[in-house]
Amino acid sequence: MAEYFRFFNSSEGDPREYTASEFAEYFSQFLSDGLYAQDGNAGLKVAAGTGLNVKVAPGYAFVRGYLYKNDATINIALDPADSMLNRIDRVVLRFDEVAREIKVSLKKGTFSSTPQPPAIEVTDTVKELTLAQVIINAGASSVTSITDERFKETCGLVEILASIPLNDFMNQWNEWFEGRQNETGGRVFGGDTEPAEMLAGDLWLKELS
Repeated sequence: MAEYFRFFNSSEGDPREYTASEFAEYFSQFLSDGLYAQDGNAGLKVAAGTGLNVKVAPGYAFVRGYLYKNDATINIALDPADSMLNRIDRVVLRFDEVAREIKVSLKKGTFSSTPQPPAIEVTDTVKELTLAQVIINAGASSVTSITDERFKETCGLVEILASIPLNDFMNQWNEWFEGRQNETGGRVFGGDTEPAEMLAGDLWLKELS
């Protein structure tokens, strides 16, 4: 059992050094994984490029306490289409703690009459955020179908995490109720309509719809 405290400046004879993982742990306490939105628009949108190519727009993301920034369009070349079967590729943002990097990556699908997108990887050291599915139809020479996956549960937007200690809150609320009843000698009611059994001295807390 130990206590931890961070972050403080170093001083002579008492060096304070911190790791990237400790900073990541700190930021993860109040920010969720996902994409940042700027001016109402989420970045890293995947769009069709020339021929069998797609392009990923600039943008920011946050994954497991680490920041990702793409400041220029990324062009990705896709494998050629099959003459008879279709394929679904997937564009992801891949966090790799061991490799110490976060990069846009193409996961190549398998040719099939009923193609499925490649599975995403989520482990203790790897996490992939889905950006888009790209359908490569049989005989295609260009990309005509892209499914945006940025707003699904497998990606999403960065959110501020807020945890309410509900049990403690309710205990304090009940204590306040009891104290109020003792002060007034009346009862405390809650609800969206006034209780018919209310008497003088009772307190009604109306619920707002």
